[in-house]
Amino acid sequence: MSKLFDSAVLHEIRRLHDNQESGSLALRRQNERVEVFIREGMIEAASSNISGRRLGDYLVREEYATAKDLDALEKVARRQKILFGEAVVRKGLVLQADLQIVVRRQAVELIDYAFKHGFLIDPFKTSLRSYFAPAHITLHHLLLDLGRANAEPIESVDEVKLALKQDADLSVFHWYPQELYVLSEMQYPNTFERLLKATGLQEGNLRKILGVLNELELLEYRSLSESSEAIEGTTALVHNSEFPFDHFIPVVSNAVLSEKLEVAMNESSFTSEQFKNLKVHIAETGLTGAMKVLTVSSPDAQDGKSLISTNLAFSFALDPGRRVIVVDCDLRSPSVGRYLGVPSEPGLLQYLANGHLSPYCYVRKLRNLYFLTTGGVASNPVEILSMQKMKQLIEHLKKDFDTIILDAPPYGPISDARIVTGLSDGLIMVVRRGKTSYNSTDRAFKAIDRNKFLGVVFNDVQPMLFHTYYNFGYYQYGGNKKVYSNNAPKIRNTPKNYLES
Repeated sequence: MSKLFDSAVLHEIRRLHDNQESGSLALRRQNERVEVFIREGMIEAASSNISGRRLGDYLVREEYATAKDLDALEKVARRQKILFGEAVVRKGLVLQADLQIVVRRQAVELIDYAFKHGFLIDPFKTSLRSYFAPAHITLHHLLLDLGRANAEPIESVDEVKLALKQDADLSVFHWYPQELYVLSEMQYPNTFERLLKATGLQEGNLRKILGVLNELELLEYRSLSESSEAIEGTTALVHNSEFPFDHFIPVVSNAVLSEKLEVAMNESSFTSEQFKNLKVHIAETGLTGAMKVLTVSSPDAQDGKSLISTNLAFSFALDPGRRVIVVDCDLRSPSVGRYLGVPSEPGLLQYLANGHLSPYCYVRKLRNLYFLTTGGVASNPVEILSMQKMKQLIEHLKKDFDTIILDAPPYGPISDARIVTGLSDGLIMVVRRGKTSYNSTDRAFKAIDRNKFLGVVFNDVQPMLFHTYYNFGYYQYGGNKKVYSNNAPKIRNTPKNYLES
């Protein structure tokens, strides 16, 4: 049995997960104490009295805040009677989705610390608490992170074939791209040497990945004499599907969706209905030809094109049997990942920089929607978007997806959007009431390819009684809802993963 599955701490967390309990689990060793807060079986947060492991310590370490900021924010939180995390977001130091990432990291590292140092378990206290940026850590999320931190590289595998255990649901884990690629090459039992050649990974990294699979008890060893054909169709990765990656692409279960993603938050709202109408009109424009790849852009920044892209993608994904992906191509100011409330990496930049991994190793899934974030910000987006590999990516996606939505940069004054539009079948322009200037709109419409132009979406327009649809329609975001800063920095010091250290 692996160290993880033999741990008393993990046994207790698994029990709480299986019973979907809510409350706090206290772990202790001498004067050190860790408290894990659980809601319906999911880990929401963790705290401790251990030096350097408070939430504020993580924010300072990752350069979101200074020690001076923390003192001021603690006073603000007490004065306004709000949670510390909310005070940090209100100050504009971090977005709520990014704060959640920090909270997750803190919780996993505290549990790992307790796991490694043999903390004792106090009786579970039933209670229910709310958090501003809950971590939403599933049991599988925790097991994989702990497995990466504690697994030993696999050794002495030259005389066996390696296989995945049958009936394993791999999509519940948040795999790294390299791990996904190894999994894809393990559809049938394979030798280490063949895996090494097929994946192109460094030998040390392949041994580490196999070590993690072994620690999670997902790996089986088979005799070299055992026929692969005899067990084809029985491993965890073999299904009767036209899209072989579909069943183990990571499914995001802990996203912090923006309240502005109306289609995802409320399918029956006025705005959601307008997106359904927009979807119908797009289909009508494509009657004479395939409209599979759509670019969404705008004349200026802050016109709402990323919100339109993501909501429209969710709307298409509501259609039964339709496979939809949204790709964030705005390498200067990416937004899709922020609205979905997910980490930026891995994404488009990592795929384009890698020589051999499949693009599906960088794709994730949220409900019925697949997405590919940018993976960060680029200093040379024109050169990157012009790569032959970018064209090959779109052609690759067209084989497996019914609808591909490209969230492009604004049209002026840069040329990125024209490159992205060249990869698509149609272009939708977003113009925002009271924001988009006439000069910017004029320049953008002079630059677009009129043969691909489908129409204009007017954003931030008040609904009109009985007349709610003109051109592509009226959409309003925000209204009187409370919003926080959109200009918060990204995580600057993302810790290296175990394959990079």
